[in-house]
Amino acid sequence: MPTGVDDTCSTKTTIWDWPLRIWHWAFAIVVVFSLTTGLIGDISLLEWHVRSGTLALGLLVFRIGWAIWGGLYARLANYRTSPRAILNHFRGRNPPAPHTAPGIALVGLLLAIVTLQVSTGLFATDEIFTEGPLRQWVSLEFARNATFIHNRAHWLIVALVSTHVAAHIIYGALRDPTPLSMFTGTKAVDVPPTPHYAWRAAATLLAAALLVVALPD
Repeated sequence: MPTGVDDTCSTKTTIWDWPLRIWHWAFAIVVVFSLTTGLIGDISLLEWHVRSGTLALGLLVFRIGWAIWGGLYARLANYRTSPRAILNHFRGRNPPAPHTAPGIALVGLLLAIVTLQVSTGLFATDEIFTEGPLRQWVSLEFARNATFIHNRAHWLIVALVSTHVAAHIIYGALRDPTPLSMFTGTKAVDVPPTPHYAWRAAATLLAAALLVVALPD
């Protein structure tokens, strides 16, 4: 399976900066926790489900901010792809790059579906025990429609996460270093390293935290 790694490159370049790596693992934990507490069906876990959904919202806000003014390879400009690029990747025709075409597509789909899931969760209600923090701001009909979507879209997240994990298992079986990249932050590609923006990371984190805190209980 092609990975976008340059086998002729003797040096590794920092592609994933530390804010993006921390975000990645925090987001993975929160998404898995949210899915678990939502799918188990235990009423006592629903409060934790709402809390983790709110935290997921904060992480999404951080990622959006980091895609605008964060590290070089975390920005939207480096997440462009097309069906032709995806096909060429599997044919081995794409040059080595910081991100692979299928990886870009998968990440884009996953973030879009999680955003949909979190957004609908803000207004969702079971009309008995639990409701999202913004439920009172919308009509009951709107809330029911949001709940309908929220109770079904999570299966798309499960499918996309499973695909992501399966791809990295295959990489690992082929002894490809790609799965380690989100730990080390480096990749064997001949591109400039991403600069570090500690103050931007702090400002983006603060903005995301303020938004989460501003949500009603």
